[in-house]
Amino acid sequence: MNNAGIAGPFPSTFESETVEQWQRILSINVQGVFLGCKHGVPAIRGSGGGSIVNLSSLAAFLGTPDLSAYGASKGAVRQFTKTVAIDCARKGYKVRCNSVHPGVILTPMGEGILPSDKARERMRKHIPIGEFGAPEDIAYGILYLISDESRFVTGTELVIDGGMNAI
Repeated sequence: MNNAGIAGPFPSTFESETVEQWQRILSINVQGVFLGCKHGVPAIRGSGGGSIVNLSSLAAFLGTPDLSAYGASKGAVRQFTKTVAIDCARKGYKVRCNSVHPGVILTPMGEGILPSDKARERMRKHIPIGEFGAPEDIAYGILYLISDESRFVTGTELVIDGGMNAI
């Protein structure tokens, strides 16, 4: 499970973001996943196969004008996951690779993006299911992807967002 990720300052548009902020976010969010896969695939392959799950975000599917580097980094994780999945499959490694895309989850990072009750209520109204997700909602999706029950699943995107991506 590659789960490193930061969002950076909020709001952070492409015009206001510094090169240093951009590089830091991409270094952690993208390079962290790259290194996890680069070193994880040989270890998993050597043990007979298994699963890698890369945590991305709903931001990989949507424009993120207030979180430009974050959105770009999560889009990169989405695409890189597919690259690893297909490369491993073609080489017969028996290593599956999938990405998980949470919507708004009220973790400390999520609360940093929604710092007030007013901001949270405004966002909650955009979630079709009508409430924020919990970390456990994401964990159960990951549990499926790392289990043998998902043995025929690779290169896919599991969106867990209360319906936001369906709008």
